[in-house]
Amino acid sequence: MPNEIESAPSGTGRFSLAGKVAVITGASKNIGAALARGFAHAGADLLLVARGKEELDAQAAAVRAETGRVIETFVADVSDPEAAGDIVRFATDRLPPADILVNNAYSSGPFELLLDLDDSVWDDVLATNLRAPHRLCKAFAPGMNERGGSVINVVSGSGFQPNRGIGAYGVSKAALWMLTRYLAAEAAPRIRVNALCPGITSPDGRPLNQAHHQLLPLVPMGRLGRADEMVGAAIYLASDASSYTTGEIIFVNGGRPW
Repeated sequence: MPNEIESAPSGTGRFSLAGKVAVITGASKNIGAALARGFAHAGADLLLVARGKEELDAQAAAVRAETGRVIETFVADVSDPEAAGDIVRFATDRLPPADILVNNAYSSGPFELLLDLDDSVWDDVLATNLRAPHRLCKAFAPGMNERGGSVINVVSGSGFQPNRGIGAYGVSKAALWMLTRYLAAEAAPRIRVNALCPGITSPDGRPLNQAHHQLLPLVPMGRLGRADEMVGAAIYLASDASSYTTGEIIFVNGGRPW
């Protein structure tokens, strides 16, 4: 009788997303758009969510044309308390049950010191970066519990190392990482919950501004990341290849220490 390892699917097969449905927020540009393209090429059908209809529809059309996958779009501001329910209802009407949820949408807030920060900024940043992922996890959990599922929360190095002027964003991402760990413990074994922490990215890995130039000496790889370089780690977390991985974080930041 073959043992469990010998009878397991091949490595390529376990990284496939064929037959899976993924919901990605903040999917119209940058990392969200790269994940959408990568997941579709790996075989997933998608529901892409973002606030801007024009960019979202253009992204969906491009991925659809490249891959032939089913790509649905839903325009929403995830900070709205009603958005999670609206997204789930739309997904239920248009697609099979979701297997993968990627909480990528975020609000950075203004560049401002914490001691000068108005309460309204906290409300906006936390609503988008913390409460929205929690609401979406709650909304999709019943379906995922039936067949198993994977949640990927996109966090930030600013949640591990303070960066002056973006404290609200950093604090919210630190909280999102702790939310990831709690959900992983509570949602197991049917739902896996992990985090992806990208480094600073640009379209071609080159600095876009003075702040980027100042960060380069901290990156052993000697350059910034590209959005498409976040896809491999996300596919691992979304796929059956990570079937025994939960409550973990993958840094894709060129070796930069946080």
